[in-house]
Amino acid sequence: PFIVGWSIMNQTNTRAMVETAFLSAIIVVLTVVGASVPLLSLLATIVAPAATALIGIRWGLRYSCSAAVVAFIIVSILLGPLTAVGTILMYAVPSIFIGQGFRNHWSVLKLILIPTAALFVTTVITLLASAGVMSVDLQTSLHNLDEELQTAIISTVQEQSLPAEQKEAYIKQLQLSFEQIKRLIITYAFCAFAVTSYILARFTAYIAKRTNNPVQPLPSISSWHMPIWAAGVLAIGFIIIYGSSFVGIQNELFKTIGMNIALFGAFVCGLNGLSCLLSILESYGISRPFKIIIVALLYVMMPISFVTFGIIDMFLDLRSRFNQRGY
Repeated sequence: PFIVGWSIMNQTNTRAMVETAFLSAIIVVLTVVGASVPLLSLLATIVAPAATALIGIRWGLRYSCSAAVVAFIIVSILLGPLTAVGTILMYAVPSIFIGQGFRNHWSVLKLILIPTAALFVTTVITLLASAGVMSVDLQTSLHNLDEELQTAIISTVQEQSLPAEQKEAYIKQLQLSFEQIKRLIITYAFCAFAVTSYILARFTAYIAKRTNNPVQPLPSISSWHMPIWAAGVLAIGFIIIYGSSFVGIQNELFKTIGMNIALFGAFVCGLNGLSCLLSILESYGISRPFKIIIVALLYVMMPISFVTFGIIDMFLDLRSRFNQRGY
């Protein structure tokens, strides 16, 4: 029995190593193509990491880490270490966690938040590595980039055939927007990373299903129910922003913290609003193209409507009230 068990285990290990090597080669090819052709960048940021996660689903953490290390070394040789850091390291680490999460049946919240935190850390490492390799001051580079972008946009506004007063109002609004973005950059980045992690997890689940490696299904957007405390977080952020002046607190750092708290609460409430809207549209049998058009129009014309819609749904459960069968 010992010899038979050892033989089976040896065959399994051989198969795992062969599949890992094969998928590592695919990861390298996808990364090289995605890093070389900007229009195909999703190959390096979504498809290749999904392959890393698939290895973790099939064979575990050790093999997915091995695939990431092998791919990192080969891409470093082909395109340079900096490109390898910005592609393999930046996206492989979150995909390793996603593969481990699917394999160990993590909850949906844990499956999204842990890769999001990993992507946040690897992004910081990528920025620091880039600054170190190019021997530049990261803070100075970001400041120069901000000034160049503002100058380009302001020049575009000034070239428009508009009244001087309207141009001045636009420019002031743009400068205010840039100032707010700089103060909210951390929360913006975290929200963007969360969306990226969700897309990567959904694509990984799709690839796993197509390769006969079924994993627990991720809930569709229309079935999301965000916790009601998100509305409280949004309210706390507004209280810090607008209430600090009434109690004599004139601290910009304190106000910046309040703005980030409010943005995070608005992001969660907005997701709940999007989920509620899609659920109601589905209950009325609206086709997918029309749902996309409706969501796009609302996002372009009234993006705050998603936040408002989400808050109302949290307290009044609009889904059951507007459901076609119960209306």
